[in-house]
Amino acid sequence: MAEPIYMRVGEGRSVELPELVGAMGNFLGLLREVDSAVAQKKTGFLRWKVTALERDPSPLVGVTPLLQRNAVDDTGFRVEQEIITNVVSLTEKGERSRYLSDAALSRVEKIAKTAPKIGESTIYTSQRGDVALSTKVTVKTFDQVREMTSIRSVSYGTVVGSLDSISVHRGKEFRVWDENIKRPVRCRFDLRQEARAKDLLGKRVIVTGMIQADRYGQPVTMTVESLDGAELGNLPTIEEMMGLVPNFTGGLSLKEFFEDTD
Repeated sequence: MAEPIYMRVGEGRSVELPELVGAMGNFLGLLREVDSAVAQKKTGFLRWKVTALERDPSPLVGVTPLLQRNAVDDTGFRVEQEIITNVVSLTEKGERSRYLSDAALSRVEKIAKTAPKIGESTIYTSQRGDVALSTKVTVKTFDQVREMTSIRSVSYGTVVGSLDSISVHRGKEFRVWDENIKRPVRCRFDLRQEARAKDLLGKRVIVTGMIQADRYGQPVTMTVESLDGAELGNLPTIEEMMGLVPNFTGGLSLKEFFEDTD
């Protein structure tokens, strides 16, 4: 059974009720989103019971993960670990794992946004053997999230990876885990592409369209023009690809061909 996970709201300062309620809502939302991603199931495997509530001097809440009746695995510790290591990675390197969805990222951003006013918030677990998991949600965390999600350029291109999830609320989007940059890309699609997206859910796909990229040129979002399966087993062999391009060298080697053209 996993240990409790705690969140201290702010750092030694008074916190007004709206700030406390907002922080607790975002903490719960973060727990649920990562639970869903780890379980690969919308409702997740866990429910969260409040087991600590105090002021020390900042407000502190502790929750313990309990299994839902239909849970297949006890993923409590894995969820706690993913939350803390992802916040650390966000703050230090501006990176995240596939288990921190866009919705979860938004929760972290909202918690970090309060840091200038109430101080850094801390998320941690109690001692597990010789390992204590802990991280702070800071102004730097907020800046890193904003940097990750800000658009710097737009171009036509493709994304290849696993189609992880589909959302039809507040706009039709699916998420592709880009296998090149190792992070998710939000893909906006229209009604005509919905059935195709559902057929390819959980599969490797190639998506073509207008890509909105960050300052490093890495895709953040895209508007889908075409969507196709790209299972590795479906790729043609070398023998099958031979002959697709005409033999423009006339039987000469490339070295001989280019020497003759000088």
